[in-house]
Amino acid sequence: MSSRIPLDGKILGYGPMLPLVAAGIGVWTLPGEWKVIALNCAIVWGALILAFVAGVRRGYGFGNPAASKPIEIAAALSYFSIAGLALIVPFASIALALLAAGYAFVALLDRRAGRRGNAPAYFAALRGPQFLLGSAGLAACWAWLMH
Repeated sequence: MSSRIPLDGKILGYGPMLPLVAAGIGVWTLPGEWKVIALNCAIVWGALILAFVAGVRRGYGFGNPAASKPIEIAAALSYFSIAGLALIVPFASIALALLAAGYAFVALLDRRAGRRGNAPAYFAALRGPQFLLGSAGLAACWAWLMH
């Protein structure tokens, strides 16, 4: 398996992180209530991405007989559970912290999975920078919320 990130992997990897970056900029620059809308959009979008990534990991486990089914299930359930919690906790600060933790897990666990054959090999190179970009948007939202 090649560890080179294909073009579609770059587009479909980094593209969905851009709304989080936009939300992070938006909470600091938009007028009035638009700041809160940007913050809420970041939480919902961040959770949707994390839940989607859970499905990607589980789907890879279904489609690749060499992948460890228990590892794939554990990763998928972890990502999905964190995303779901982020959507139901009563405070935005907690939701953002949950998502940041979830994104850190993806960056670490998918990198490792890519190296061990439990995810596409290019995830070892993609997931760290991809989810760092998303985390930057989430961190900007959290910083605005805390200021």
